[in-house]
Amino acid sequence: MQKTSNRLLVLLLTVGVFGILNTEMGITGVLPHISEHYGVSLTTAGLLVSGFALVIAIAGPTMPLLFSKVNRRLVMLLATGAFTLSTIVSIFAPNFTVLLIARVLPAIFHPVYVSMAMTVAATSVPAETPMKT
Repeated sequence: MQKTSNRLLVLLLTVGVFGILNTEMGITGVLPHISEHYGVSLTTAGLLVSGFALVIAIAGPTMPLLFSKVNRRLVMLLATGAFTLSTIVSIFAPNFTVLLIARVLPAIFHPVYVSMAMTVAATSVPAETPMKT
């Protein structure tokens, strides 16, 4: 039972990390449409990607440390909730500024979620488990 539970946990974490990592780069394919829809230049629309990456670079060294003493489940739920809420706000953003804020703010939780997911995945398997090749 424990082995199945660990496999499910790792699968869920993998899907979560995949989804969150694609949040940053998934938008690049639709930047021309966003630029046209909101009436901004393609360079300005590119802020959706570079702003997200910049926030990750700033939050990366500090946010996992700040959240290290908080319950892992709570942190992961908070991060997932932030990404879900920002995606919903992004879908209905009335202007480019709201879209940019909705895309950039959850990037604060990106390093927190990924580091927690990697930690949980690593601790979910016994240290003596042999690697399959």
